[in-house]
Amino acid sequence: MKRRAHIHMYGDVNGVGFRFLVKQKAQSLGLKGICKQNEEKEIIIDIEGNTKSLEEFLNYIQKGVSPVTKKNSFEIEFFEDIIGYTTLKTDIV
Repeated sequence: MKRRAHIHMYGDVNGVGFRFLVKQKAQSLGLKGICKQNEEKEIIIDIEGNTKSLEEFLNYIQKGVSPVTKKNSFEIEFFEDIIGYTTLKTDIV
């Protein structure tokens, strides 16, 4: 079964390699979606894939992702509707 999660990250998520690490983990799990930074320097992730991979990804996010991150928090919303992303797009290389 596929699901989608929308994650909004706050706090120490700018300049710590967060989006790069998110991209690597998501790709290794076969997840698709977007990961970008907004004007407030917060990270927005909209990601979808099979439930098991999505749960593993969310556990990874909850652990803090980057070893240089001091403090962050997040909001997660789940959706049953799938957008149909074909890649993981980020605003980094």
